[in-house]
Amino acid sequence: MPLYLLPLFPLLGFALLICLPRLFPGKSGGLLGSAAVLASFLVALVRFFGQTDTPSHEILWTWLPNMALNANLSVGFYLDQLSALMALIITGVGFLIHVYSLSYMSHDPKFTRFFAFLNFFVAMMLILVLADSYPLMFVGWEGVGAASYLLIGFWYAGRHAATTDPQLADESNREGISNSNAARKAFIMNRIGDLGFMLGMFLIYKLYGTLSIPELAERAESTRVAVAGIELACLFLLVGAIGKSGQLPLTTWLPDAMAGPTPVSALIHAATMVTAGVYLVARSHFLYDLAPNASLWVAWIGGLTALYGALSALNQHDIKKILAYSTVSQLGYMFMAVGLHAYSAGVFHLLTHAFFKALLFLAAGAVIHALHDQQDVRQMGGMRKFMPFTHLVSLAGVLAISGIPIWSGFFSKDAILAAAYESSPFLYVIGLGVALLTAFYMGRWYFLVWRGEYRGNVAHPHDADLTMKVPLGILAALATFGGLLNIPGFIGGNHAFDTYIGRAIPLHEHEIPVSTEWLLTALAVAAGVIGLLWAASEHRRRSLADGPLGALSTNALYLDALYDNTVSRPSRALAGAFDSMDRGTDGVVNGIARNAAAPGGLFTLWQSGFVRAYAVSMLLGTALMLGYWALKTIGSGA
Repeated sequence: MPLYLLPLFPLLGFALLICLPRLFPGKSGGLLGSAAVLASFLVALVRFFGQTDTPSHEILWTWLPNMALNANLSVGFYLDQLSALMALIITGVGFLIHVYSLSYMSHDPKFTRFFAFLNFFVAMMLILVLADSYPLMFVGWEGVGAASYLLIGFWYAGRHAATTDPQLADESNREGISNSNAARKAFIMNRIGDLGFMLGMFLIYKLYGTLSIPELAERAESTRVAVAGIELACLFLLVGAIGKSGQLPLTTWLPDAMAGPTPVSALIHAATMVTAGVYLVARSHFLYDLAPNASLWVAWIGGLTALYGALSALNQHDIKKILAYSTVSQLGYMFMAVGLHAYSAGVFHLLTHAFFKALLFLAAGAVIHALHDQQDVRQMGGMRKFMPFTHLVSLAGVLAISGIPIWSGFFSKDAILAAAYESSPFLYVIGLGVALLTAFYMGRWYFLVWRGEYRGNVAHPHDADLTMKVPLGILAALATFGGLLNIPGFIGGNHAFDTYIGRAIPLHEHEIPVSTEWLLTALAVAAGVIGLLWAASEHRRRSLADGPLGALSTNALYLDALYDNTVSRPSRALAGAFDSMDRGTDGVVNGIARNAAAPGGLFTLWQSGFVRAYAVSMLLGTALMLGYWALKTIGSGA
């Protein structure tokens, strides 16, 4: 099966749904969109299991020819174990989210448009991961940015824009403004990262004379280039990765992306857009292996972002915002891993995170759906009585992200902590602390939503229907057993996942004694257990909100306020000053124009359009002329 089929199916789905929406009434548009992604998933599955040690490189046509430098750039797709795995994650989890959306978005008046945007998002993400060159990757990169803008701001008029209730209409209008601002924020902050990506491409071309990824990998090994140039190019690529993956300091857009419908949150935060930065660094490993300082920046930005996200999630009240800051933190783990050249550990955590984070977001969506759009966890509690199935799958997601054996997060997080311990004691301490905080805030999320007494206003909340339960069940199974993919002998080989992914990216071999490795594992598990016990204690005492840490966490360490005070407000003040100047200049110019036009305005009074008035004017004029000549003749005769 040719690789171009992977993005082609969702692109065709997008084209049909956006151009011919009337041909797909009811749920037929959603079924078409889901079928398109399913077709891509089947192609990805065939190519995944059929992938050999030799990468597949399929060129479609020549793009950006440069005959003088003999550096023609082709449009083509490149499939090795890394891109095959990413394609499988994107289409597999993406398909489950599409199926879930058939029920979740069933009452939305823009149902067909929503699936068109979802298809476009998946297609662009597939182009991003399959691209054989950085410029083509940038096309997918920008396409994903455009799709995220459309999906985050999908409810730009609010969820109840068509209501006749004045109060509800006013609330919907405010919600629409907030959603639109969130979409713009994501778009603008990603453009900052995109500038870094572009500068990185320009410098790489200057250093190596090509932007083709397979050629670049070969030249990086054989061509001697100034280390400073490689370091700078990798730092530029890092800026692009920071923007797309919501790392410090460009992280504030990612929690605000919760403005979109919950399936969008699951798609962006679990398996697609936010993992693009991690993929970029792993794909460019042949450059980062030559740039130790840039790699150290990747690791430390990841570690600090993981800590920032965990601290910000501790005392959030929105059921999705807690998960959003959790995503920021887990992405930090991935960056820390790839920055330490433990690429396989970072990609493995990307895989398990796609399972348990998609599960948690979709479970949160089921709760929001049951409570008629309520998202405040303080208005929930005791939901396990009303939604037993969703409660069980949510518990699986919480245990997975908390790193409890045998759930998937335990295996992937343990590998990252081991790499950190070997490379940097400080990063290891940060990683272990983040593991403790992760278990706490996810335990708090679980207890506030599912345990205790019911505090909501909906009389009889109901569990998810079958269309929503099936994706939740599949994701729960993957979140529970997905970590076993890297267990010796589970599939075959010493480490099945490492053996597979090691054919595309370098493996990080630990040089840690077995006894020390067991001790690190015990500490990681202890951190998860202590965090959950702390959450249970906090649920009874409710002391966090009253302390300074609670206020600091609720305001996300005041990073948004800092940006508002140092960037937004001065920018608005400067824009206001220029606006006043412009208005003042307009006033002067308009005043001169009015003074010049005033005499002409007097003459326009004659142009009344009445023939009788014109006749009278002619008679008066004639009389005046005759009188003037008569007086002049008399005067000359005297």
